[in-house]
Amino acid sequence: MRKQSITSILGIVGIVSWSITIFLREEAINSAYLNFILGVMPNISAAWFFIWVGEIISNIKKYNFNFKIASRISGVIFILALISEIIHDLFLNSPFDIYDIIGTVLSIILYLVIFYFCNNLNIDEQS
Repeated sequence: MRKQSITSILGIVGIVSWSITIFLREEAINSAYLNFILGVMPNISAAWFFIWVGEIISNIKKYNFNFKIASRISGVIFILALISEIIHDLFLNSPFDIYDIIGTVLSIILYLVIFYFCNNLNIDEQS
C-alpha cells in the first residue's frame, strides 16, 4: 500500500472542509464566531486543495515534489488569492477582506512547516 503524503492528506481535508463549509453557509446560523470560521475556512481549504493539485501535476510531469516546488506553488496560490480579493473589491462591490488573506497565508505557512518537518524526519529515518 502506498504511503500517503502530507500534501494529499491536507488536500483531502481541504476539499472535505470546503464542501462542508459551502453546505453550512446555506444554513441560518446566528453565531458570529461560527460565521467568521465559515467565512475564512474556504481560503484555508482551497490553499491546501490547490497545493495538492500542484503535487498531482508535479507527479504527472515526473518532477520530484520537494520543498522548493511546494514553496513556488504556495507563492502562486498567495498571489492568486490576493488578485481574487482585489477583483472582488474593485469589480464585485465586495470589500477587501484581510481575514481571507490572513487565512490563506496561515494555511500556507502551516502546510510548509508540516511538509518541511515531515520530509526531514523521513530523510533521517532512511539514513
